[in-house]
Amino acid sequence: MSGLIANPTSSTTSRCCHPVVNRIAGFSCRDRFFVLVLIFIMSLIPRNIKFETQVSSIKSAPLRDNHPPILYGHVHMAKTGGTSLNGILANKFENVCGHKGYTYDAYQENERAKNHSGIVKAPRGDNWSRSRVRPTEMTLIGYEDCDYISHETNWKFWKNTFGNGTFHGMRMELHVPCRNRIEHLMSQCNFHAPKKLELSCNATTDEELFKSVNKCLLQLDRYDHELLKHFEVKCFDFDKQFTGYVHYMSGILNRRRFESEPFIKRETNDARNKTEECIWNNPLVLEKVDRYLLNTIPYYQFCNNCTGSKNELVLSGID
Repeated sequence: MSGLIANPTSSTTSRCCHPVVNRIAGFSCRDRFFVLVLIFIMSLIPRNIKFETQVSSIKSAPLRDNHPPILYGHVHMAKTGGTSLNGILANKFENVCGHKGYTYDAYQENERAKNHSGIVKAPRGDNWSRSRVRPTEMTLIGYEDCDYISHETNWKFWKNTFGNGTFHGMRMELHVPCRNRIEHLMSQCNFHAPKKLELSCNATTDEELFKSVNKCLLQLDRYDHELLKHFEVKCFDFDKQFTGYVHYMSGILNRRRFESEPFIKRETNDARNKTEECIWNNPLVLEKVDRYLLNTIPYYQFCNNCTGSKNELVLSGID
């Protein structure tokens, strides 16, 4: 250093700076020295390195990928608890996309629900919210950021959007909730409140009885056997969906960073009064209706064949 700067405070250039530094005009002795040091450092950088190359190398760095290897779809059958299931999963896990709630705003939606007093009713009809998303809005958002998709719509949605790995080459596994047929039927009858429907247990003909059954049925076209040709379709027990099924999916989906607790259930039905349901006091009518449902409705046929088979999800590890 003594050879470069003999006396930094001196006004005599020839005495304070190295001769090379003296050639840099318009700077003080000390400033000239630091300019020279900067030029020396820059000379050490290889000239063939370009900024674009550095940016390109950053872009090509591998991203962390915690997504499951396949997509999962929840076939939301009416009156099988799907509104609550969709909401719970969106509030617990990342990348859940559903007609009844998305991960990205599920926390705030549940926090708002906490401010309601009494029972929180889910919107119906032409009423929409963040816990009941318009299907057209779902289409606009797209499903590229989804690991789990829940929808209550005609079965063709699944085939047309995801069938045979047509969605970005991703395979999809569909999950269908299965519920006791008569319990499910009566829940559908109850949904038609304030004037809920009743079965004609005293009907004089089967035609009259089955006509009253058909009036209760709600959008059972959300499932069709055609789905079996395009997907691996699994069933799960309705009675274990909020415990065993959520636990099962926790081993597949990624937990979200923040969870709003407790989850506030959105009710879609008034409470049932089973003592007012005539079918429970008429064993012959119950058997006849149960057989009619099984023989005529593809959804009930699927559940009957799937339950207890290798395609039923094993919901163990939690009661």
